[in-house]
Amino acid sequence: MFLSRKSSLIYIAILCVTLLVSACGGGNSNSGNDSSTAPNEEGNTDTAAPLGEKIKLTLMFAWPGDTNAEEEQKMIQERFKDKYDITFKPVDNNVEKTIKTTISAGEPVDLAFYWPGAMETFVNADMALDLTPYLDADPEWKNSFIDGTLGLGTYNGKIYSVPNTPVYGLMIANKDLLVKAGVTLPDQPTWEEFTQALSTIKEKLGITPFGNAWVGWTHRFLLQTIWPNEQKLKEWSEGKIPFTDPAVVKVFDEVKNLYDKEFVYPGKGALTATSDQVLAGFKAEKVAIMAYVNFLADGAIKDAGIKNPQILSWPHNGTGLKVAGAANGYMIPANVKNPEASVEVLKYLTSSEVLQYRVDHGAPVSVKDVKPADPNSKVELYARDAGNPTIAKEIGALDPKLDDYYANKMPANYIFKGKTALEEVDKLRQDAVKQ
Repeated sequence: MFLSRKSSLIYIAILCVTLLVSACGGGNSNSGNDSSTAPNEEGNTDTAAPLGEKIKLTLMFAWPGDTNAEEEQKMIQERFKDKYDITFKPVDNNVEKTIKTTISAGEPVDLAFYWPGAMETFVNADMALDLTPYLDADPEWKNSFIDGTLGLGTYNGKIYSVPNTPVYGLMIANKDLLVKAGVTLPDQPTWEEFTQALSTIKEKLGITPFGNAWVGWTHRFLLQTIWPNEQKLKEWSEGKIPFTDPAVVKVFDEVKNLYDKEFVYPGKGALTATSDQVLAGFKAEKVAIMAYVNFLADGAIKDAGIKNPQILSWPHNGTGLKVAGAANGYMIPANVKNPEASVEVLKYLTSSEVLQYRVDHGAPVSVKDVKPADPNSKVELYARDAGNPTIAKEIGALDPKLDDYYANKMPANYIFKGKTALEEVDKLRQDAVKQ
């Protein structure tokens, strides 16, 4: 199925955020030239091409319509034209199956797009190349990533995937409307500060202040960040804390309150508002704060014509500033014929030279110190929370039925059914834990 550029990117964004919470540069002078090698713990033996022939590589990292990745293909082709014979395959909606099929057939793609936070399926099957020795052998490459971002692709102390673009939910505020309402919000607001701002904006301006087409995000993100420590978060993600726990009930009450007070655009019908409707409301100044995906935020701001945006981290209701999110990234199958060649291309793909194009076109990246050419660009703010992700799996990962109820039927069921909805979803939690 071919997706338009906008639809393709939104699909990737939603899937990215879902996968992590469910599963789960000027500063970089290394542009793929490093010829150093690392111990190959996977037992691969590089298979050199016959004398006079170039090594053949098949790379699969560009989604249809992703102009950034398409430009990167051109850069790779030019960079390695005298060294490798490169074929590009598009990423499809069955990317996991496609990669596994090539691996099982003994003809793996040499590098592939995949989400670092969802690599468990490959790691458990010994299908992913351990990148740790290559990163350790090249400290400049390893240190080029934003602190904390390599943790997404780390399993049992080994790194199997590296990120290129952080993906998580944030909020875009129309600062001019905030000023008009007499509201000041910090860039990383607490839930109390956020809801108080909504109340004031509604009272002063007479609008439904918050636009959010991804209604399931609010309770899911809060429930990943309310816990006082990592141990409690782990207990929640493993289904050891019931949905009737007072802390969980409080979150659903807080979310229900947003809809009861008609803080969410357009008021009536807010639970079914589409992203296009919310964006239109933001553009018309009927919405002051809009939930969006960080790596699509630049386009949304331009589409809405907002002259004075403020980028807000997702409001937190706990002791820390962790964000529920993910990253786009790359992996290399364990049985590639030329792992050194694949790693060389990977280094170039994650270099400042390549990622500069993304930054200049409004996309945040997972590498440090890649500065946009436009001094007015907000792109660096879209990666502000990239190094602080919540690694723990979301509770929905325990069972598909639980995930469907929790992610898709909440908060609507709680808004309309109250305590009964919590009892229903908790029954699914109990069933999942027994499996």
